[in-house]
Amino acid sequence: MTKSITTRQASLMIFIVMVSTKLVALPSVISYNMGASAWFVFAMSFVIDFAFLLLFLNINSKLNMPLLTFIKLRLGKAVSTIIAVLVGIMMLFKTIQILVAIYLYFSELIYVEINRVIFICSLAVLVYYFSSRYMQSLARSVEIVIFVVAGSLVLSLILSLKAINLENLLPFLNLNFYTTTKTMLFHNLWFGDFWLMFFFVGNIKKQQTTNRQIIMGYLISALTVLVFVVAFTGTFGYLAPIFRVCIIDITEVSPRLLNQARFNWLVNFTFPIALIYAMGIYSNCSMLCIKHILGKNTKSKTTISTILLLGAIVAVAIVFNLTFTNLYYFLIDVFFYFNTAVQYVLPIVLLVLVQKPGGKNLMWRPLYD
Repeated sequence: MTKSITTRQASLMIFIVMVSTKLVALPSVISYNMGASAWFVFAMSFVIDFAFLLLFLNINSKLNMPLLTFIKLRLGKAVSTIIAVLVGIMMLFKTIQILVAIYLYFSELIYVEINRVIFICSLAVLVYYFSSRYMQSLARSVEIVIFVVAGSLVLSLILSLKAINLENLLPFLNLNFYTTTKTMLFHNLWFGDFWLMFFFVGNIKKQQTTNRQIIMGYLISALTVLVFVVAFTGTFGYLAPIFRVCIIDITEVSPRLLNQARFNWLVNFTFPIALIYAMGIYSNCSMLCIKHILGKNTKSKTTISTILLLGAIVAVAIVFNLTFTNLYYFLIDVFFYFNTAVQYVLPIVLLVLVQKPGGKNLMWRPLYD
C-alpha cells in the first residue's frame, strides 16, 4: 500500500480546513475591528498565504522526502528537533483554536451551557483517533466528507440569499491602514493553512498537474470563504460583531423558512463534520512533530506521541476553561508574536535550506520515519 496521498486529496483537505476554520467566530471578531471592510482582511490574508503556498510548492518540487527528515539529514537531529518543536506548538494551538470553536458552535446552537468535562472527554477521544491515524487514512476519508461539507455550505448560502443587502458593505474600502494591518497580524493563527504543505512534502504523489490542482483548490477555498464573509456582513451590517457564529446565524434570518421547514438544521448538524475533520488534520500534524522529536528508537512511538499530544491539548483547554474569549485574547495579545515568526519566517528559511550551493536542486529517494 502506498504511503502517498493524491494531489486531489491534498486539495480537498486544504479546502475543508480553510473553510471550516474561518466560518465560525472569525467573521464576527474581524467585523468588530473592521466593520463593513472585514472582507478586505480576509482577502489580503489570503493573498499573503497564497504567496507562501507557492513557496511550499517550490519546496515540494525539489524534495521527495518529508521536510523534517530532510532537515535532519542536512543539519542534524538537534536543528530538526527545534523546528519540529516550533511547528508542533503552532499546530497544537491551531488544533485548540478549532476545539474551542467547536464548543462555541454547539453552545450557540443548543443555547445551553454544555458540560465542559463531558465535552473535552468526547473531543479527546476524537483527537486520539485522528492523531493515531496515518495522514493517508485522513486523506482517503476526505473524499467522503467533502460531499457533506459542500452540501452544508450551499444550503447555508441559499438560506441567506434573501437577507443579503450589499449596501451594508458601504462605504467601500473605507480603510485605516494601521487598523487593517494590526487586525491581519493579530489574527494570523486563523490563517496560514499553507502549512499543511509542510506535511504533504514527500508524501504527495507528484504529477504534472500537482501545482495547478493545489493552486486551484486554494483559490476556490479562499473565494468560498470570501463569499460567506460578504454574505455575513451584507446580512447583519454594523450588527455583525454581535453574531458570533457566521455559518449558523446567516441561516436564521428568514422567518418564513424557519416557520415552514427548519432546513437550517441540516447545516447546523453537518458543518461540525468539517470542524472535527479540520481539528483531526491539525492534531495529526502536531503528532507527526512529536514523533520526530521522540526519534526512531522510541518503542510505541505513535501511541506515546498521541498521549503526549492529548495531554497538552487537555491541559491548555483547562487553563483557558475551554472559553473562546479567554483563548482569543491570549492568541491576539501574546501568541501572535510566536506564530508570526514561525508561520511566515520559517518557510523562507526552509526555502533557502533546500537549495544546494550553486542553485541546483536536491532530490532524495523517498524516506519515511
